[in-house]
Amino acid sequence: MLQFFKNNSIFYSVYLITVVFTSYFILTTPQLELHQNINQYVGNVYVNGFFKYITHLGDGLFLILIALIFLFFDVKKSIILLLSYAIAGGFTQFLKEAFFNFEMRPFFYHSFHDFPLKIVDGVDMHSQNSFPSGHATAAFCLFTFLSFYAKEIKFKFLLIFLAIVVAFSRVYLSQHFIEDITVGSIIGTGFTTLLIYSIYYKKFLNKLNHLEKPIYQLFKK
Repeated sequence: MLQFFKNNSIFYSVYLITVVFTSYFILTTPQLELHQNINQYVGNVYVNGFFKYITHLGDGLFLILIALIFLFFDVKKSIILLLSYAIAGGFTQFLKEAFFNFEMRPFFYHSFHDFPLKIVDGVDMHSQNSFPSGHATAAFCLFTFLSFYAKEIKFKFLLIFLAIVVAFSRVYLSQHFIEDITVGSIIGTGFTTLLIYSIYYKKFLNKLNHLEKPIYQLFKK
């Protein structure tokens, strides 16, 4: 297990530092005040456009698209990514619906409690099901998965950077609070890590080894 984390130490180290950093502010600053402190920097047209579009990398449909692309290179990897998202994303949705259905998003407080909020034009705002963030779950599920297969350190840095930026975009766009994306990221990273570790280091699902090939080769006689 130590070897597993050593091979991905860059990704996990940066991620752990980020979680500690955000947790400090979550524990020391009231929710709305913390969000307002971030929201005051919203407004630059280029930054707004950047976050408006990069947030789509945390969409579950984008992850599924990447998994489908993997089918043409390695069916096993595609299955692992889809299974990781099914478990992590399913757990996030379970929490949303079963326990946190009435956790409101920043826009709710803006609409009904006169909470000052800068809104990015063209973003479809939501008011309910804030906790945890589904986009953060999907983003960290995807980029944790990709980091495991990345060979060079610079790519691992890029992947953790993208994961953090995509998750943060949800706060920048006032779709979530910081705690929403933090817990969503933990779910995405945690379940994906456990699944990959189980398959590659505990020899679980060894029967999938014959699927380490492009999908078209599976149908060759």
